[in-house]
Amino acid sequence: MKSMILAAGYGKRLGNLTKDTPKPLIEVKGKALIDFHIEKLIAIGCKKIVINVHYLAEKIINHVSAKYIDAIDIVFSHEENILGTGGGIKNAVKHFDQDDFLVINSDIYSDLDYSYFNNFFSPTVFSVLSDKEQEGDFSIESGKVKVSDDKNFTWTGFSIINAKLFNNIEEKSFHYWHDCLLKIAKRGNLKADILDINWYDVGSIDTLELLNSE
Repeated sequence: MKSMILAAGYGKRLGNLTKDTPKPLIEVKGKALIDFHIEKLIAIGCKKIVINVHYLAEKIINHVSAKYIDAIDIVFSHEENILGTGGGIKNAVKHFDQDDFLVINSDIYSDLDYSYFNNFFSPTVFSVLSDKEQEGDFSIESGKVKVSDDKNFTWTGFSIINAKLFNNIEEKSFHYWHDCLLKIAKRGNLKADILDINWYDVGSIDTLELLNSE
């Protein structure tokens, strides 16, 4: 397996917490968010990790290099101008040749064993059942994403894709979900798996405080 961790964003929803600290280095239970992902990938024998960086890039590069550069093949994809989640992946696909690879949003936290992903192929997104009080991102029918029905599943920020998904996208800067995955889903070609895990989007102060209070 090869993997890409999306780590270029500004983390604006976390307010002053990300003024001097990039969101991937925000700590949950005493450990930087990005460390959880890297260590789980190392544990399953991942061959390569590509990390895209932009905001406070040097802090991420220095942190990851100091801890993991001798443990796994790590490539930093530095974006001089931020390219969006989709543009960031497209800019880095050259590092994966024609292999499928796992994409991970750096600001998610879960108890999932990443060896689980070895059973899937591109293009697949991984979901959890939506909170009853909040609408999800899509519905699922016969193992495929459906976008016209009730949105009762939430995308976790995990997906398995292949470079060929970007062959017909000419833009350099674009959104991964809206401009890439959603179009695949509308054609009926986006597979979906439902995870039974504890999962958190650590994009808000409330979620961060909840995790760190446990």
